[in-house]
Amino acid sequence: MQAEKFLTFLIGPAHSGKSYEAGALARPDLDTLVIGTANTHHPLMQNRVQALKAARPANWQHVDRPADVPSLVFAATSVHDQIIVDSLNLWLAALTVNHPAGLTAMELLEVLTAECDRMIDALGRARAAGANVIVVGAEVGASPSPPVETERAFREANGRLNRAVAGMADRVILMTAGIPTVLRDGRVSGAETVNAIQQNQNRRLNP
Repeated sequence: MQAEKFLTFLIGPAHSGKSYEAGALARPDLDTLVIGTANTHHPLMQNRVQALKAARPANWQHVDRPADVPSLVFAATSVHDQIIVDSLNLWLAALTVNHPAGLTAMELLEVLTAECDRMIDALGRARAAGANVIVVGAEVGASPSPPVETERAFREANGRLNRAVAGMADRVILMTAGIPTVLRDGRVSGAETVNAIQQNQNRRLNP
C-alpha cells in the first residue's frame, strides 16, 4: 500500500502522552523508521525508550540519537514509507548543550536557527517524497523566562521551530494529560479526526 503524503505534528508539555499518541496514529502496515533523539545514557530515559519500543510494532526500525537528524529524515524517504521523529525538542536541546564553546547567546541562536531550517527543509522534502511523517515536539514557552542566556536561546529556537512545523503540517494535535485535542486537520473532516483519536484512546485503555 502506498504511503499517504501527510505530515502530523504532535505538540504538548513533557510526559503528556505525545510519544504514545504518535505510535497510535501511525499506520502499522507501513515500513517505518522511528528516529529517537533522547539521551539514553540516563536510566530513567532508557526505561522510557524501551517501554515505547515495546509498545510499537515489532517490525518497525529504530535509530537512536543519529549524528545528523535532518539528513537522516530526508535519506530515510528512499527506504521507508513512514517516518516518526521523536522528538524535535530533545534534538534541539542536544545541539544547545553541545554547541561550540565561546558563542554568545545571539550566535548560539543563529546556529540553532540554521539547524532548524535544515530540519524544516528535510521534513518538507520527506512529505513531498511520499512518506507519512509524524513529528513530536514539546511546548516549553509557558514557563517563566529562564535566567541563563543559552536556555533562552534554546527556548526561542524551539518556539520558532514549533511554529514552522505546525504551519507546514497537515494535522496538528495538542496533547494535554494524555488527552489529544485537534488544533488543525486539513486531511479529513473534524468529526472523522475526533472519531479516529477516540478509537486510539479506546485501544490504549482496553488492550
